[in-house]
Amino acid sequence: MENKKKSFVVKALFVTFLITLLAIEVLHAILKFDDNLYLMLSRFAGGGACLAFMIEFSFTRVLCPIGNKKPLLWLLALPGLVIAVNNFPFISFFSGSCNVNSDIGSILFFALVCLGVGFFEEMAFRGCAFMLILKGRTQSRGAIFLSIVISSAVFGLVHFINVFFGASPIAVLLQIGYSALIGALCSMVLLLTRNIWLCVILHASYNFCGGLIDNCGVGVQWIPAQMIFTAVVAIAVAVYFIVVFLKMPTRLSVELFENDVPQSGLDVASGEND
Repeated sequence: MENKKKSFVVKALFVTFLITLLAIEVLHAILKFDDNLYLMLSRFAGGGACLAFMIEFSFTRVLCPIGNKKPLLWLLALPGLVIAVNNFPFISFFSGSCNVNSDIGSILFFALVCLGVGFFEEMAFRGCAFMLILKGRTQSRGAIFLSIVISSAVFGLVHFINVFFGASPIAVLLQIGYSALIGALCSMVLLLTRNIWLCVILHASYNFCGGLIDNCGVGVQWIPAQMIFTAVVAIAVAVYFIVVFLKMPTRLSVELFENDVPQSGLDVASGEND
């Protein structure tokens, strides 16, 4: 009886968030209010619907703020934040090629927009899509890798829709590429920490650092030196996470779904359970 009540509440929340999302879409079309405000409101509503979906399908272990209780696994995931922070054009900024000229209120509002986008996309693509794909593929490292590739590719290809909103084909292709890579990175962070909230923070930080100049500043951020530095850091972190993936125990993927898994003996340097 208790489970039926819980399921009813979750489904009601799911429908409520979808109705809210529809209302936001209609109001935006009629009132033509600020695009960033629309983006923030719609993404939080969409993320709420995805959150309800996760609860309904019992993908709740990744929602626990504590996540994996092994500090080493959290430390192994931290280089993912390097990618997020490195998305800010430090070289261009300190060389004077670009600058932030907006007030603190505008910057904080943009940060909130990024948080809404990160919340929605992580709940949708890591919390729902990746978890659904991975659930039947936890038996081997190859199957886990395939789950990461499929979910990340889907996440990247979804951005193709931007072509229909005026974005250039080249810009969209680049966006598909780096979105897929960020998707793979967040999937690895989720596997290591068992905490989707860290993925949300990483994703939001990546968007904030990369979009701050365009939304709250002026100038050119992608000068040659900045592009080279960003690429080098990205390649180094990518190689690092490939090594971590090859070394991590495959049972970490099983633990995303189990409620009572022993925490002892998680030797990350072990390649067991392949």
